[in-house]
Order: sequence, then structure tokens, then C-alpha cells
Amino acid sequence: MDAAAVRTLVQEAVQAAIEATRVPPPPPRVIPFAVTPAGAGNTAWDFTSSTGLKIFVASTAPFSKPYDGEEADLRDFLRKILHRAETYGWTQIFFIADGAGVIRNLTKEHGCLELTNVQAAAVTNLRGTGRPHQASECLRQLIIGSVTASIADKLYHRRANYTINAAAAAVDGNPPPAPIMKEDGTCMLYELTTLVSVETRATVAIITKKLSNLDMIMEEKKSNVEAFNAAVNDLVAALHARAATVPPMVTALFDGYSMCQDSIFVKYIARKQEEYEDGTINMTPERLMSLVLEKYKILVSKKAWMKKTEEEMEIMVLKAEISQLRKKPSASGSAQPKKATTPRQGKDDDKYAWKQVAPKDGEPHDKTVNGKEYIYCPHHETTKWVLKVNNKGIEHRTGYSKLKDSSTSGSSGTGSDGSMAAALANATEEIGSNTHQQEAVEENT
Repeated sequence: MDAAAVRTLVQEAVQAAIEATRVPPPPPRVIPFAVTPAGAGNTAWDFTSSTGLKIFVASTAPFSKPYDGEEADLRDFLRKILHRAETYGWTQIFFIADGAGVIRNLTKEHGCLELTNVQAAAVTNLRGTGRPHQASECLRQLIIGSVTASIADKLYHRRANYTINAAAAAVDGNPPPAPIMKEDGTCMLYELTTLVSVETRATVAIITKKLSNLDMIMEEKKSNVEAFNAAVNDLVAALHARAATVPPMVTALFDGYSMCQDSIFVKYIARKQEEYEDGTINMTPERLMSLVLEKYKILVSKKAWMKKTEEEMEIMVLKAEISQLRKKPSASGSAQPKKATTPRQGKDDDKYAWKQVAPKDGEPHDKTVNGKEYIYCPHHETTKWVLKVNNKGIEHRTGYSKLKDSSTSGSSGTGSDGSMAAALANATEEIGSNTHQQEAVEENT
């Protein structure tokens, strides 16, 4: 064996020795899947680590707008709490069994739970060393920092209901351990919901009654359809939170929408209701509310919402003309001094009682009394028999007929048109009627 062969053998031996001492690379690290940075499950966080500390600080950070205890805002507050819990992985503390063993979500179905149900779940959470115990404290910190001072003070006075004994259960034959009293976040949240909305049957009855009388809500919202829909949704959510049945709402919604003060919108609602009652369209409360809200937004965007119709403008002009006519000076150019008048007669005075008596079937609707011609008009609120031609020379029948024809042509006189006819009747009463006092003035002239 020559020197070259020996050198080759030595190199191979050295390379083999090096390969034998080399450590193989570790396998690639498997990263567990998690939807949120905090992950899911019941594994406790290490709050002493940098990551754990960041999770605690972020999950307990107060909301920007403190909750003031208004029932209308409770649903939004609970939704924010649930979203925070989903983000940081502690939603499991909200799922609690009711008295029948049905699992309920505290943030959505608090009305289905009793305090004892929530306290029983809290005992299990606080006696353990897993994430539910930590989550309870995170929730408590979040609530305290996210409510107003007034609500925090009211909660403090109910602290006995959310203070739980976290000591381990007594073992048979041994004395019970000393109590370890801790405030629980889930029990605190439950107390907050009961503080805002008292859980009684009367509450459900009141909510149901409101949903059956939506026209009153529309009046409260002053024809703001968007605010009306939001109020209805809040009432429905309140019933869902109490596991109560939502009553049929389509007819009640139509009644509510028909109370709007916009004539174009009311006519649109009347058409939809007619189609629904005729069976030509299917309508659910959700679909009706969506369609109506879209119509409302279109009218608002076109600046046509609550805009006076041509007929309504004519009535306004007519009333303005009447007002000017009543202020018009005499032909001589100066106002005539007022003459002494007799005391105003009461409606029930014998002298004028006949004015309230309607003609019987077959009797004429005009007559002459004390040399004056009268005509019967049922559209007056004061007297029914009025002067055929008043002291300003205006004939009652002609003036009223003209106004009536312009308002009722092509309509049944109901709904918005009926309101218009009533306004016209009041206007004509100002033109053609003669009160007891006016007639007393004329009789003395």
C-alpha cells in the first residue's frame, strides 16, 4: 500500500468520526392553531410572563364609553363583553346550566338564569386553578372599569350576591376549611343585568304589550323610522334574553308605520299592507322593517321626507288668506269702532238651542229664522245651522262645496285625505260660520 492509499484511508476514518459526533437537527416545531392570540381551552395563562401580562392588560382594558345603566344600551354592553371574551379566549365562563340543566349564554340569555345557577358555576371556576378562574377575575376587572361611578356604587351594595367562597369543599370526616371569599366576575355581570332590568313576569308582559302597540313608539320617535326600528329590535332582543315568545308583529308594524307624518310614506305603507292582506306578497317582520327602512332612507336622501303636499300647501295658503281677510279694514279705509255687544250666549241657551238640532229625514236643510236665511252644515264643531251668507258677504254652501270638491275628488276621505277634509271643514267654518256672539252683534246693529 503506497502513501496515497494510506492518506485516503486516514481521511475517510476522520470523516466517519466527525459524522458520528454530529447531532441531527430537531424536527420542525408544530404550531398549534388558534383563532385569537390568547388561544382557546382551559389551560391557565402564565401571568408572570411577558405574554401573559399583555393578555391580562388587554383583556381587562375598560371600554371607551362607560356603561351608565340604561336598559336600551344593555344589549350593546353585553355584546362588547362577549366580543372581548372571544378575542382573549375566556368565553367558557358564560355558558351556565339553568335549573333544568339547559346550557345558557349569560350575555344573551341572562333572563333564563337564576342567581343560584350562576353562583354554582362560579364555585366550580374559583375552586380550580385553570383559565376559568383567571377569566372570572378578568371579567370582574373589565366590569369595574367599564361602568359609571353610579352603577359601580349600586353594584357594590349588592356584593354579597357575587362574593363566593372559593375554599375547597369539605372532605368527609374533616372539618371544613376556612372560607376564602372572592368576588366573581360572572356573578357580578348577572347582578348588573338584574339591576338594569328586573326579571319578573311583569317585565315580559310590559315588553309584549309595547310590541303590540307600536303606534305609540312611532309617536315617541317623532316619525323617525330608523329610530323606531331600533326601538323595536331592542324590545325583541329583550324578549329573547328572557326566552319569551315574540308575538306576531307584522300587523302591529303596519299600524306603527301608518302613524308617520309623511303622506307619501303612509301611502306606501297602505299599498304594502293591502298586498300583504290580499296574499300577493309574503311578509315577515324582518323583511317589512328592511323594506320600510330603505324607503325611508330614499325619501330622506331626496329631501322629500315630511315635505308638504300640494293640497296641504293650498290649505295653508287658504288659512293665511282667511287670516288676512279677518284683519282687512272697512271700505272707508279705517277700522270701524266696535259696538257694544250683548253677553255671549251659552250653547245650551234656549235662544240658540235650535242650532244644534239636525233636520229629520225629509225635512229641508235651509230655513229662515228672524228674517235671516240659515243652512244646515254637519261639518261644524260649534253650531250646525249657520248663516247662508255671513256678514262678510261670503256664501257658506258655495265656499264649502268648492273646497270639498278639491279635497275629496278621487279619494274615499279616509286616512291622510280624511285629515285634509277635516282641515278644510275647519277652514270653511272660519269663513262661513256665525257664532252666537257674532249673531248677537248683528241683532244689535
